[in-house]
Amino acid sequence: MEATEYFNLAVKKIQPLYTENEARELLYWLFEDILLIKKAHLNLFTKELSFTEELQLNTLVDRLLAGEPIQYILGYAYFMDFVLEVNEAVLIPRPETEELVQTVLSFINARSEPKDLKIVDICAGSGCIALAIKKNLPTAQLIALDVSAHALAIVEHNSKKLKLPVKTLELSVLDESGINYLTNCESLIWVSNPPYITEQEKLDMHKNVLNHEPHLALFVQHPDALLFYRNIAQAFCKNEHATDLFFETSEYQGTALLAMAAEFGLKAILKKDMQAKDRILHLSKK
Repeated sequence: MEATEYFNLAVKKIQPLYTENEARELLYWLFEDILLIKKAHLNLFTKELSFTEELQLNTLVDRLLAGEPIQYILGYAYFMDFVLEVNEAVLIPRPETEELVQTVLSFINARSEPKDLKIVDICAGSGCIALAIKKNLPTAQLIALDVSAHALAIVEHNSKKLKLPVKTLELSVLDESGINYLTNCESLIWVSNPPYITEQEKLDMHKNVLNHEPHLALFVQHPDALLFYRNIAQAFCKNEHATDLFFETSEYQGTALLAMAAEFGLKAILKKDMQAKDRILHLSKK
């Protein structure tokens, strides 16, 4: 079959799950990765797919139709200006998290921080936050903390591959050991994208997220939707070294998080993302 004809048929095939624009972008990505045909070049020449190419594409398109995210299918995701290897043990990095990292970097660069600044990434997942900060601040000391050994294995793999040294710690902020570590660690800057999606929000989520991304990293399995934020913020307040804490947040929790900050006596700045949604919370000690 000719490549353009296959492309158009595949777009229609996966449209029950995606909009036409989404379907096209996913197929462009597959074609570039598998056939080395860029989006801009697809209609510039005629290419007959080999039997092997068509068979490989059929398998991948069927996985898309089953709702599997393309990043898991291909094994990598783009984040800021680098590529991370990912699998179903970690969340796929989002553009909102890039905004969180940019906010942290802008804050640090505007101040006179020590060259060996200590920074901890809490609930690190893929480690995209820690690795991006390390790339932009090579002399900083980064620690990635997560409850999942499988997630930390991904962090360690990407750390070595990208030559961005990041220390990993397998700890939970819901356990005494994790809280004790945070209370006594020497990191001045804390950054976290914790689980913050409530059970009610599941109804609005895409099938590929619900069926494939790790629920441990997505959902708060507790009546208190702010459980992770509260535990981390309490440890932050008790820590003698920590000065600033940055959270990625749900657009629905801004008011509650500001109330929590006031309860703890913390100065709070809630920043909107590019879609004008409350997304980044900066806490500091008054």
